[in-house]
Formats: sequence, structure tokens, C-alpha cells
Amino acid sequence: MTLANLRNRLMGAMPISDGNGKVIVAGMPKSGTTAIASLLAKAANMKVCSDPFHQLDSKGVGFRDALFSGGLSLESLWRQHRRVFAGAVVKDPNFPLFMGELKQFLPNAQFVFIVREPRDNIRSILNRLSIPGNPTDGNSLLNNVTGTWGRVLSGTAPDMPGRDYLEKMAWRWRISAERYLENQEGVHLIRYEDFRVDKQAQIEKLAGELGLDCLKDISPFVDIQFQPKGKKPSSLQDFFGKENLKRIDEIVGPVLKRFGYE
Repeated sequence: MTLANLRNRLMGAMPISDGNGKVIVAGMPKSGTTAIASLLAKAANMKVCSDPFHQLDSKGVGFRDALFSGGLSLESLWRQHRRVFAGAVVKDPNFPLFMGELKQFLPNAQFVFIVREPRDNIRSILNRLSIPGNPTDGNSLLNNVTGTWGRVLSGTAPDMPGRDYLEKMAWRWRISAERYLENQEGVHLIRYEDFRVDKQAQIEKLAGELGLDCLKDISPFVDIQFQPKGKKPSSLQDFFGKENLKRIDEIVGPVLKRFGYE
């Protein structure tokens, strides 16, 4: 057994805190989680931990297959790699899929769920990766997208249903939304569209709901581009095509009204 494995095993046997003082930020990729977590941390002078799953991937830690198949609990992973998950504000785009488990082993943490209109959310991901909205035109480009984004497009680890990357991302949006709805008690909801209208006001409102005080002025930071920005098309129909939009709508439709999306 290597020294690193021994250390992780020892860490895994030690208890972790109950989440007191932590804010867990969950949401789909490209839904504003990075910006909201970063601005909230700046306002409240808190340390932010961004994308711990990606950090573990970068360290070569093999955990995804066991985690998403149920062979490894998120609590065990958190215990073993607590330094990676360290921070007062912890955000990850995989957290929506673990809302129930997170609330169980971090019962005194506070939770924030960020949602973005699904068609625009998927469009933003594809723009970020220079992948077209029509899979017929874009399947040949998938081999060029690896790592975290490759898994998002291919719907693997976590596995998603669907015939192609549009359907897989639509299902990921829907399942993430459903996990929130199943565990929404005590979870603070932010719509990305509302955040965009007045970022500072939304962060100050969220901080107030979380009971955070002594806030710093974040006005110099609200227009920082926390993620690379893609080129927005003239319309979603131009980007996806009518039939592809219809396919997305059929998947996400059952939960759209719960978030004020029609």
C-alpha cells in the first residue's frame, strides 16, 4: 500500500464536520454556479472550493465509476479527500445528483441550487465547446472533447439516458432539477436569469437568506467573466433546429413550470 493510499484510508476513518458554516452550491454546468459561488464567497469573505470532482480527476484519483454505481458513497469520498473539499463555499456541477446524500451527512450545512432555462443552458455548454446544436453535424467533433466536458457530452460517469448529446444533457438537466425538487426543503433556489438582471442584489439577497453579515462590496467583481463566454445565436431555433428543440422540450417539459419556465 502506498503512503497516499494509507493516508486516504486513515482520513476515511476519521469523522468530518456536520457542515456547520458551509454553503453547498449545486447546479448544472454553465448555470452560473462558478460566478455565484465566487461572488458569495467574496462578499462574505469566505474560502471557496470550486469543482472538487474535477480536482480529483486532475490528480488521477479513480472514483467516478464506484461513486456513480453506488459502490462508493460521497461521504466516504469526502472523508478520504477532505483537503480537496475544503472550503466554506463548496460548489460542483455534480452536486445536484447527490442532494439527498449531501443533506444527510452535512445536516447543518446550507444549500443553494442554481437553475438555468434548459435550452439556453444546453446551448451555452455547446457554445463553450464549439459544438453545433444539431448532433448530425457535431458527432464527429465529440472525440476532440475529453475530460470533464467529454463526460458531460457523452453522458457518462454520471450515466445519462438519451440517444445523443442533446438528449443526454437534457436528461441531466431534468434529473438535476428532480433531485432538487425531491430535497428542496431548506434549499435556497436562484434562477440564473434573475441573477443576470442584478447580480449584486441577488448575491446580497442570498447572503441575507443564509444569515451572512459584514458583507464586502462586490461591485468591482460582478462583471468578471468567470467562465469562457460562447457566441450567442440569434435564436434557439436557429441553433438547434425545430426538431431538436422539440426533443429537448419533450424531456425537460414535465418540470419546466416548477421553475417558472414555459
